[in-house]
Amino acid sequence: MTKIIKLTTVLTVLAGVVGCSSLTSDSEQTIQYQCGAAEVTLNFTDAAATLHYKGSSTHLQQVVSASGARYNDGADPVTQYWGKGNEATITWQGQELPTCVEKGTLPKHFTGRGNEPFWQVAVNPQHMTITTPNTEAIVDVAPAKVVSENPYEWRIDSATATQLVVIDTLCRDSMSGRLYPYQVDLHEDGNVYSGCGGDSEWLVQGVEWQLVKFGDHPLNTKTPTLSFLADGQLTGFNGCNRYFGQYNLGGELAQIQLMGSTKMACPETASQLEREFSDAMQRVYQVFIDNNERLVLTTRGNRQLIFVEQQ
Repeated sequence: MTKIIKLTTVLTVLAGVVGCSSLTSDSEQTIQYQCGAAEVTLNFTDAAATLHYKGSSTHLQQVVSASGARYNDGADPVTQYWGKGNEATITWQGQELPTCVEKGTLPKHFTGRGNEPFWQVAVNPQHMTITTPNTEAIVDVAPAKVVSENPYEWRIDSATATQLVVIDTLCRDSMSGRLYPYQVDLHEDGNVYSGCGGDSEWLVQGVEWQLVKFGDHPLNTKTPTLSFLADGQLTGFNGCNRYFGQYNLGGELAQIQLMGSTKMACPETASQLEREFSDAMQRVYQVFIDNNERLVLTTRGNRQLIFVEQQ
């Protein structure tokens, strides 16, 4: 039976920097967010704010909100910021970005797992659920403490001697090969269980990726693009037409399925690129971020499509 172990002090959320994210009417602040692969900056003062994303800026006005701080531009489609603690929901011209987390903090809800032996943890604002070969328990946790920067490293202490260490560095699962945004070490009863944490999708969402290398295939000014959206949806440009489809980064193999596209006629060189690109995308089985922060898709047959974040 799962044990519930209480911490004697009153604890709040994982991120111990919630206070610095509060928007007050008499302050001038700058907050930097990581929204998946995208970086977003908010400058605000009094009842106004400026949101910076993908080299563009939009001025926002504060609006009534039942909770948190909410700003938008009153346009249609709307650009909006809605901050709650160290996280924010940001919509840019009608498109909602992935969950935005203030830099230097962890998401409020966080998971980690590892293999050989299998273990996992799930952390929410109050508790950490732990499953290891020796333990199945729910313990209260203290707010995450930053113990070092560049990269950030956090320590999460519990009501017991169990401790979770999270490092802001890419981590590849030792069995599935799936990529995660954090390295995680669970310290329990003298044992250290190492693994990965966070959501794989968060690494690729929030930006538009532009193809820069596809074997020896020549790329002209209208190069293919790829955007990973929420709920497993994707969209992009294939060299001739706009396309849409679905993706799944879970399990041992990544899966990409193209569902359809527009039907515009193009010169033969563009049409050939469209055909080869679309065929390769359907055969992708691995998604990787390399040391140069490039998105690398590998297909069955070992072809690679290399993308960079479009500026």
